[in-house]
Amino acid sequence: MDTRRLLLGDWTPVVRDGIDVLRAFLVVAAIAVLAMGNVGGAVALGSAALLALLARAVNLPRVYDAGFVLALSLHAVGEAAGWYDDVPWFDRLVHVVLPFLVAPVLYIGLARLDVLPDPQDETHTRHYVGMAIVTFSLGMAVGGLWEIVEFTSDAVFGSELSEGNVDTVGDLMADAVGSALGAALLVAWARWSWGSVRRIGGVSTHEDVDA
Repeated sequence: MDTRRLLLGDWTPVVRDGIDVLRAFLVVAAIAVLAMGNVGGAVALGSAALLALLARAVNLPRVYDAGFVLALSLHAVGEAAGWYDDVPWFDRLVHVVLPFLVAPVLYIGLARLDVLPDPQDETHTRHYVGMAIVTFSLGMAVGGLWEIVEFTSDAVFGSELSEGNVDTVGDLMADAVGSALGAALLVAWARWSWGSVRRIGGVSTHEDVDA
């Protein structure tokens, strides 16, 4: 296997690259953590594995694919390892990283469904503004929904995920920072026409993607 193929992927149809190896790690880790009796950690890792596998079907650009899977892994491993409780700044870090990498992926996924314009389409300034607003809004929507999940879980199951109003507002502020960064990244990606699909290793064309 040459260096270019090793780094950029297309190893085999089943395991295309190192990102697929990370997806497999999430599956194996979920099973291992469940066997150790950590049900919450197993659910987090299993959910991350499922989302990572769904992202594979979207055929994202490798940078976005890798970032998305790494963000999911950061959250899931942190949950399984107890870092949310033991590391004071970890929760804020995740609330920045997740929307930063997830919001653009949600936009690209909706573009695949023809709900939104594809970032590689001919675009003008007003389109970039709209792209940024939608991407930011998607990131904030995910952050807001998560806070609802925390509130509901605490009320129904007594999980104590939320530490009060200050914690919730702080999380939403971190979500806003991450969403804004994600919106800027997607606009830059579109502005410089880096493409919105996974490229075939060794050539300059795009793989076919059926929306």
